[in-house]
Amino acid sequence: PPVAELEVYEDHSRSILSENDSPDIGFRWSANPYRGCFHACAYCYARPYHEYLGYGAGTDFDTKLVVKSNAPELLAEAFSKRSWRGESVTFSGITDCYQPLEAAYELTRRCLRVCLDFRNPASVITKSFLVVRDADLLAELGKAAGAKVFISIPFFDREAAKLIEPQAPPPERRFEAVRRLRQAGVPVGVMVAPIIPGL
Repeated sequence: PPVAELEVYEDHSRSILSENDSPDIGFRWSANPYRGCFHACAYCYARPYHEYLGYGAGTDFDTKLVVKSNAPELLAEAFSKRSWRGESVTFSGITDCYQPLEAAYELTRRCLRVCLDFRNPASVITKSFLVVRDADLLAELGKAAGAKVFISIPFFDREAAKLIEPQAPPPERRFEAVRRLRQAGVPVGVMVAPIIPGL
């Protein structure tokens, strides 16, 4: 395949919370500081959402990444509304909020700090070891309002994972993240979807 270079775009969204009413999804509210995902997982259900931005669901999803640089401010604004009931917010519904961009932008960390400031519960879904960086913040939020982390580990075999999740950390690194989060007192679970017969 042709070499695809990473492109990063800034999105000046006017809102950060997305409401979900699907009965097969276990959360109502999600926040996505990023769109697209460098992990490039072949099975990602979020790929078609990239088409709403005018990009393709294929390699554009992996290489044309969108940063919502005002995500923490938008979250604080949403929590400040009288209509907000303090429901749990899941990071992220259609991307990995700890993909490599997070190391530089720190939007997820700043959003979690907003959750702590407002004593608002939150959960995180990620494949990234970078979540360990925020173990202290997640533990503090857990005590103040409630926080959980779910690490996605659908493959135990490193080679199978590399073929299907080419830019994601290897499974053993994700298991290490589970151990480190537990040691820090953060409630953590493992997500094993998708289950692919033969793999």
